[in-house]
Amino acid sequence: MKKILFLFVLLCNAVNLNAQDTKQIDDYLNVLEDNNKLMATISVTKDGNQFYNKAVGFADVSSNVKNTNETKFRIGSITKAFTAVMIFQLIDEKRLTLDTPLSLYFDDIPNASNITIANLLNHSSGLFNITNASDFGDWMLKPSSRGDMLKRIKAYDIVFNPGEETAYSNTNYILLGYIIESIDKDIYAQALERRITKKIGLKNTYFGDKISTNKNESYSYSINDLLWEKQLETDMSNPGGAGAIVSTSEDLTKFMNALFAGKLISDSSLEAMKKTNNGEVCHGIFYANLNGLDIYASEGGIDGFQSILVHIPKFKNTMALTANGLDYSKMQIMLTVLGAFNGKPITMPIFTKLELTEEQVKIYEGEYASSEVPYKLIFKANGTVLMGAPEQSNLKELVPTKQHQFTFDTLGIILDFYPGIEAVKFTKGNEAPIMFKKL
Repeated sequence: MKKILFLFVLLCNAVNLNAQDTKQIDDYLNVLEDNNKLMATISVTKDGNQFYNKAVGFADVSSNVKNTNETKFRIGSITKAFTAVMIFQLIDEKRLTLDTPLSLYFDDIPNASNITIANLLNHSSGLFNITNASDFGDWMLKPSSRGDMLKRIKAYDIVFNPGEETAYSNTNYILLGYIIESIDKDIYAQALERRITKKIGLKNTYFGDKISTNKNESYSYSINDLLWEKQLETDMSNPGGAGAIVSTSEDLTKFMNALFAGKLISDSSLEAMKKTNNGEVCHGIFYANLNGLDIYASEGGIDGFQSILVHIPKFKNTMALTANGLDYSKMQIMLTVLGAFNGKPITMPIFTKLELTEEQVKIYEGEYASSEVPYKLIFKANGTVLMGAPEQSNLKELVPTKQHQFTFDTLGIILDFYPGIEAVKFTKGNEAPIMFKKL
C-alpha cells in the first residue's frame, strides 16, 4: 500500500495557500542540499497557476551539472496515473468498459476471465506483483519484450480471487499498458504523446529510455559514506505502463490540474477514477479524507528516484516533488513546505554529528514504552553508535546531533533522551511528541 499514513498526516496540515515570503523555503531546501540530503525539484500551483518552483542538487554529480526547473526525472509509479487516464479515455470512446475481462486481451494469464479492467486499475486483481519476483534483479536492467514479460507473469498463480482483497501490484499496470497498445495499435510512448502530453502541453513528459544528460535528464543517486553514489538504471521496457514515464515537477502539477479540470477525461470517468474500493486505493490514484477534506495523490520510486504528486480539490492546490537523490523524509519535506505557505516558521534541520564514547552511548540502551501507542522503542549500543527502532523492526543507526538528542532523518524523527528520569521524547515531523519510559 502506498503510504496512506502520509496522506492522513498531510490532510491535517493541508491549507489554502496564500502568498508568502518564500525565502525561508529556499533556505530550508538549500540546507538539505548543502548536507547531501536532497537533489530535486519542487513545484506548487494554486488555481492552476505556478506558485513556487525550486531546484536543488545535481542532475549529474560527476560532471557538476545542476538540476534546474526543466530537469527531467523518472517518476516511477506516478506513471500509473497517466496509464489510468488513457484507459478511461478508451472507456469514454466506448472501446472498453470497467467490466471488460482481461481474457479479451490475454486469455492465458491466470484467472484472466474473472479479472476485469476495474480490478487491474484498483489493484484488486489478485495477480502476483512481478517486481517481487526472486529473479527481478537478474532482468530489471535488461530489455524485455512483451513476450518476455507475459511469460514471467503467467508463471505465477493468483494471490487471491479478484475483488476479495486489495494488494498493490505493478503487474496490473504493465498489462494495462499493453492493453492500451493493443486497442490503439500503437506503442505506449506514442499513445501517451497523442492522448495526454500534446493535448495539455506537457513538453517534458514522455516514455523514458536510457538516461541522457544531453536531453536534460538526471541520473539517480543514493547516499554512501556521506557522498552521492550513482545508481543503476532499470531498463524502461520492464516497468512500462507501471513506471516508465519521465517528467518534471512542473509538468506533473499541470497533468493533475488538467485531470481535475476535466481536460483529459469525462466527468463520469473522473468520478469513476476517484472511486475507492477500500477508502484509499482508487483507479490510478490514491485518496484520503479527514473531516470532509479530500486529497488525491500519487507517489513513485524507481532506482534512486523518488516522487510525490498531491492535489487538494477544495483549495485548488497541487504540489509535486521529483527527486534524484534523497536521504531525508520526502513526507517531511512536503509537510514543511506546505506549513510554510500557511505562515508556519520553519525550524531548520541540524546535521551536526557529535562524537560519543561507548560509555556515553550505553546510557540510552533499553526498551521504552508509552501508554499512547501499542509498541515499544528498542535501543542498543553498537560501540560508539546507538541503534534503534520500534520493536520487531530492523534497528537503524541514529545520528547524535546534540547532547541527549538523536535523529533519523529518513523519516524525520527526533529522539530527545532524559537519562535522569529514564525517558525519551519521540517526535516525528509535525506530529505531537510521544513520551516513552524506560522499562
